[in-house]
Amino acid sequence: MSRSASRSSLHLQMGQETIYLLLAVTMFTTIVLAAYLLALRQEVKQQDPPIIVLPEAEGYYFGAGSAALSGDFENRLRRLVIPRLREIGATYDATVIEVIGHTDEIPLHGHGQLPSNLDAVLVPMFVGDAPAEPVAADNAGLGMARAVAVARFMRESGLSSKFTIIPLSAGPFLKPDDTALSAGEAVADEARRRIEVRLRRREHR
Repeated sequence: MSRSASRSSLHLQMGQETIYLLLAVTMFTTIVLAAYLLALRQEVKQQDPPIIVLPEAEGYYFGAGSAALSGDFENRLRRLVIPRLREIGATYDATVIEVIGHTDEIPLHGHGQLPSNLDAVLVPMFVGDAPAEPVAADNAGLGMARAVAVARFMRESGLSSKFTIIPLSAGPFLKPDDTALSAGEAVADEARRRIEVRLRRREHR
């Protein structure tokens, strides 16, 4: 074999070895990266999902003493909130949605003198067959009626096929920063009039 042919063979062999080395490095890097991404995804799934706040001040508005959803409110839920809930649920393996109604501490004018019909109305309202409009006698009841209205819309939008949806009321007792109400804070405050949507994982016992 000539010296030229020998050099060509050596170069070819070295080129092949370089290619094999690069392939091995690429495969190793891919495996390490995949393992890292899997671990990162598992870590995210163990974290608490973010809370979605729907404040009156940002357009999620109910009429005074009312639990009726306006067309704009429904449109915001449909376009912004429901897709976000699906995304959060998939990211965090969350299958329970808690819809929590919050109010301020100002007494209901006029409604406080009316007999509450919430016991008779809320469950049929939640499942989509309300016999009448809800009438709340106090803020705790109003928070519940509003939570039911939002939860019902979520059910009717198809979320109930993947999520358990639970309406709850915090009434006036919890401020937006998750601190409890203190004495002397009975003032009109649109920041406290809100719906909070919290996702969580189902408890396994």
